[in-house]
Amino acid sequence: MSAEGLQRDRRLKRQKMYKQEFRNNTPSWYRGEYHLGVILAVTLGTIWLCTARIHEPTYWEWLLFVPMFFVGNWVEWAAHRYILHRPCPGLQMIYKRHCSVHHQFFIDADLTYNGQKEWRALLFPPFASIGFILVAIPPALIIGWLWSPNAGYLIVAQMAGYYLMYEGLYTMSHLDDAKHPYLTRLPLVNTVRRMHREHHNLLKMQTTNFNLTFPICDALFGTSDLDRG
Repeated sequence: MSAEGLQRDRRLKRQKMYKQEFRNNTPSWYRGEYHLGVILAVTLGTIWLCTARIHEPTYWEWLLFVPMFFVGNWVEWAAHRYILHRPCPGLQMIYKRHCSVHHQFFIDADLTYNGQKEWRALLFPPFASIGFILVAIPPALIIGWLWSPNAGYLIVAQMAGYYLMYEGLYTMSHLDDAKHPYLTRLPLVNTVRRMHREHHNLLKMQTTNFNLTFPICDALFGTSDLDRG
């Protein structure tokens, strides 16, 4: 066996031991379905609450989706790069959980999970969805005051929807290829999965592929692993 193959086997053995330890330390009350349920309740509930207050939006108000999509993409990229992969003051717990737990549990040689108890390592904590939405509230209040309440509600609803899309594509990156071969043929999904696998390479995780949805900011800020002409 080659040196690369031996190294891969050692990493897989360490991962297997860590996964077993993680499962053993998972609280008995934890249920992955509840974890997912809270995230869905926060995001879908926010979308419903906001859309119920939107009345006869104009064409220009709907166009807010374009700039806010890019804002969401940047927030996703920046939070991943500067908070999840750097020990920021006051946010070290988030950094530690992501790098010490998530990146040990999932390595580029094996990104898969098995059973709902492992969703604790897969899904972001419920407070992440709340934080993502809270970030959208200040600009929504300002734009809602300067322009219209519709505009403010549309911004918050879109950010909640963006986070939901983020979790969906992110989860697809951790599905087993053998059980879900169709994912390799889906546009965008196959790109996101490949880029996320590269991000879990220990040599690249601090510098490469921080977008987990559309790799726009990775391309703009030079953190994509693709060699672009």
